[in-house]
Amino acid sequence: MNKIARRDCQDKGIEQTPINLFNQYLLAVKKNIHIVLAMSQMSETFKSNLRNFPSLISCNTIDFFSEWPEDALISVARVQMSDKIDLGNYKEDVIKMFSIIHKSVEAMS
Repeated sequence: MNKIARRDCQDKGIEQTPINLFNQYLLAVKKNIHIVLAMSQMSETFKSNLRNFPSLISCNTIDFFSEWPEDALISVARVQMSDKIDLGNYKEDVIKMFSIIHKSVEAMS
């Protein structure tokens, strides 16, 4: 089982049985899972899915990607990555990668 599940069991004083490790693993997955669902907002399928599955609106964040200047994307990434993760010498490269990913999604959509 993964190290995080073992550490979580240890921190919570839970015996490290396979079932307990798996349960801690599932809790970590549920806490950290992110799903990206991409649909064209202009299609009938999108409109139909919104009518048939109202939780697509009420339980999710809808992000309509629109054109952003590159310096704004880098600025937002820099603020969001300020002190959250220590990436050493790669921090600026990761920040630039956020801009590249956004621009590539924009181009593909």
